[in-house]
Amino acid sequence: MKHHHIIIKGKVGNTGFRLFALRGASKYGICGEVLEKDGEIIVDVEGDETKLQFFEEWCRKGPEGSQVETLICTDKEVIGYEDFKIL
Repeated sequence: MKHHHIIIKGKVGNTGFRLFALRGASKYGICGEVLEKDGEIIVDVEGDETKLQFFEEWCRKGPEGSQVETLICTDKEVIGYEDFKIL
């Protein structure tokens, strides 16, 4: 089990990115949360390494109308999320 803290920058605000992240989390069976702050998308997710890598690639594509310029991922301590929430 790993915890990844992801910051996504670019044209990501007001594009449905948080809902897109929710769909990706559901697709790959990972838990965590997503929020939009200051025009950036911030995601904290937990799961096995392979599923997290697939989720990160999902986020790099982004929803239609978005344009991901950078995706920064750092490892954090596992919290123990039980589902995925949009904040």
